[in-house]
Amino acid sequence: MKINTSVKKLTSAFAAGALLFSQSAFLSNVTIEANAASMCTANVNKTYQKIDGFGGINHVEWYGDLTDSDRAIAFGNGNDQLGCTILRVYVNPDKNQWYKVLPTAQYAAKRGITIFASPWEPPASLAENGSAYGGKLHLPKKNYGAYAQHLNDFGKYMKQNGVDLYAVSVQNEPDYAKEWTAWTPDETTDFIANYGNQITSTKLMSPESFQYGAYNNGKDYYSKILNNSKAYANCDIFGTHFYGTPRSKMDFPALENCGKQLWMTEVYVPDSNVDSNKWPDNLKQAVSIHDSMVVGGMQAYVVWPLRRNYSILREDTHKMSKRGYAFAQYSKFVRPGDVRIDITEQPASNVFVSAYKNNNNQVTIVAINNSNSGYSQQFSLNGKTIIDVDRWRTSSSESLAKTDNLTIENGTTFWAQLPAQSVSTFVCTLSGGSTGGNGGTGSSGSSGSSELDSDGYYFHDTFEDEITWQAHGSTELQKSGRTPYKGSEAVVVTNRTSAWMGAERTLPSGVQNGKAYSFSVNVTELDGDDTETFYLKLNYTDSSGTAHYSTIAEGVCPKGKYLQLSNTNYTIPSDAVNPVIYVETKDTTSNFYIDEAICAPAGKSLPGAGIPEIPQTNTNTNTNTQTPTNDTYPKSIQVNYSAQYHQIQFTWSPVQNAQNYGIAVYLAGKWRIQTQSISGSSTSYVTPKNLTPGMSYKVAIAAKVNGTWDVNNAIKNAVIVTVV
Repeated sequence: MKINTSVKKLTSAFAAGALLFSQSAFLSNVTIEANAASMCTANVNKTYQKIDGFGGINHVEWYGDLTDSDRAIAFGNGNDQLGCTILRVYVNPDKNQWYKVLPTAQYAAKRGITIFASPWEPPASLAENGSAYGGKLHLPKKNYGAYAQHLNDFGKYMKQNGVDLYAVSVQNEPDYAKEWTAWTPDETTDFIANYGNQITSTKLMSPESFQYGAYNNGKDYYSKILNNSKAYANCDIFGTHFYGTPRSKMDFPALENCGKQLWMTEVYVPDSNVDSNKWPDNLKQAVSIHDSMVVGGMQAYVVWPLRRNYSILREDTHKMSKRGYAFAQYSKFVRPGDVRIDITEQPASNVFVSAYKNNNNQVTIVAINNSNSGYSQQFSLNGKTIIDVDRWRTSSSESLAKTDNLTIENGTTFWAQLPAQSVSTFVCTLSGGSTGGNGGTGSSGSSGSSELDSDGYYFHDTFEDEITWQAHGSTELQKSGRTPYKGSEAVVVTNRTSAWMGAERTLPSGVQNGKAYSFSVNVTELDGDDTETFYLKLNYTDSSGTAHYSTIAEGVCPKGKYLQLSNTNYTIPSDAVNPVIYVETKDTTSNFYIDEAICAPAGKSLPGAGIPEIPQTNTNTNTNTQTPTNDTYPKSIQVNYSAQYHQIQFTWSPVQNAQNYGIAVYLAGKWRIQTQSISGSSTSYVTPKNLTPGMSYKVAIAAKVNGTWDVNNAIKNAVIVTVV
């Protein structure tokens, strides 16, 4: 019989397509009919623009300055942080007010953030009434030289105060100037051509038109500059705003191919009247970024403003909004120096995909499903070997929800669910050298063999003689005298007051940045919950001083059993400073134990406890006492959901003489194996904790009897699990 069960969440492995294995003997006699969308293929050899970054404006005069917490969220790239790499500031017409921009600008400058400035008005002494020109103010030509000096002085002032200003623009929105200064395209071109070379303290950006290409001919400002050799020579960056600019008006080949940087420097999407936590309205933020990059060829995307209740950082809670999470699907992963590459842009109706490569041998794919239906999508990197895929996703119920290590088919493709009205980011690590982004030469593999011990390891910590790990936080480490995974000793981590507090280890000199390695550590706990999620992570700072906490491996550990946290292909970031590995938990602060920690060359399988079976706590006392039937497949299947741990438990009637049980899930028109190694004496299976939402799936449970899998009957008896 079929059981139609509604649960809140389904295993992330199912929802993400993370367990999409090639067909094996389990399903070899089943005819599969695929119904998924066409392949979405990226070509790392076909490149477009280099990305300069993502960010927003901090307009102190209008909205007040950012708090310390706001700054950390805006410019940090850890959990629940935006990862901004660009800051826009306001050029006050009164130089006595310039100090107001310094606190946040200095904070950002210390972290390597690109900072540029925009003026709204010239000094009052230089301006005239602008009503005849359609604006509040107008700058007469006789004062162009003094205005150039004003902008140049601002760049000098910033530099004297520790901020190396990247650029200053000629004017904010000269074509929408009822509250500031109006310029015609001819006037701004004249100013740049004849006075732009007087601005030497920083780069000069074009005027930032209100409408790039909609109804008021905003592109005229740029066409005039392109057609004036002196103006073109003096203009370093083209900046524009996207208000009222639909996708169909974003393309401007002459500007995109002119050899100068091209930035989108202001917009708010979808609207200032839409609360930034409303979904799916704020999915439009991701669509806007996609269009600006793919259609407009923009190299930067800057929002208005950084902090507002309709923007990416809320002013009421001082936390990221849903609009911010949609923005961060790009800003956290598509970093300065990355290069956009070719990919199937619309593999299905209302689905939009873009891709970028970096010099760490990685390709980042961002996929937006703007439709009302979810579906499975297959991705390919045009024959490149993929060794790892991690996914982050924002939807109505998720905010940058992460799934590590999606399963790769044949080393070259992977499947993933794209839920309705969601945006997903996939970071794909490739094998065999740099993908060429930013001209880098990063490669995978190990460093010289002279750093390896006799077992071929960079380090092997047994804890039998000494403790080679240190406290991570205010914890205490000591030999346990009990509960080793191997040998007679393990290390116990105590005095934990937060889940992030644990144990850390400095990496040896033979472990080099930009290269991949195999890591393993065994962990257990005796005093906490029945199960706990453990993480092996890498903590490092990048070249800008920003701290990062990257997951190497994670797993669920039952109390009293050892879990192996391992990853055979983890790449140390090329810009990592002082990298250390560490172990932490997800929820509890109870003591835990570590043993047998190893680092080896990439691809090397390391010995360890593996993944233990989770003990079952089934409220149905009859489940495990049923008499085995003569059937060759489980006829009775039950599905239980744990609200406490967000886990699903499958239990089934035992099959007489069963050697093993296997579980498969129907995804993208194919039955795909999750496991086929469940012991024949077991009649239950539990998914990992903290599952993510997905769609409706068929789950089949088969038995292997006398060496044969009865797949056909198992599929006929499939359980339909609906995620709501």
